[in-house]
Amino acid sequence: MYLCLDETVLTDLFKNQISSLAICIRKNKKQIITRAENTIIFTDIFTMFTNLQYLNFKPSSNCLQELSFDISPPIFISSTLLELHVNVKHFDDCLYLLDGRFTQLRVLHVNTSFIRRSSCLTINKTVDYFH
Repeated sequence: MYLCLDETVLTDLFKNQISSLAICIRKNKKQIITRAENTIIFTDIFTMFTNLQYLNFKPSSNCLQELSFDISPPIFISSTLLELHVNVKHFDDCLYLLDGRFTQLRVLHVNTSFIRRSSCLTINKTVDYFH
């Protein structure tokens, strides 16, 4: 199913019904999709689809959708997401995803481009991720 995120009629209609979603943003010769735009789209998905249990934000190998939360930490939460597939720029971005915002997350597939020494990120160590 292909769904345009700008179509408010469809998102209102399917907001609570869609539980699985695969997103691939392809760029053509005239368009350049930035990492910031990918991150905004990723964040907006959790606002639009409140019953989401499965999200694949990297469904094909020819489609680089890398997220980065360097500029500002993501502001979203999901108590329904069980499985997430995503590409991130830095390992710190992966840690942001594991800070407790996905309370029911059971499966995480993540590809990271760079692993660097974490200097300014503090993880909430009181959350039990592995019940």
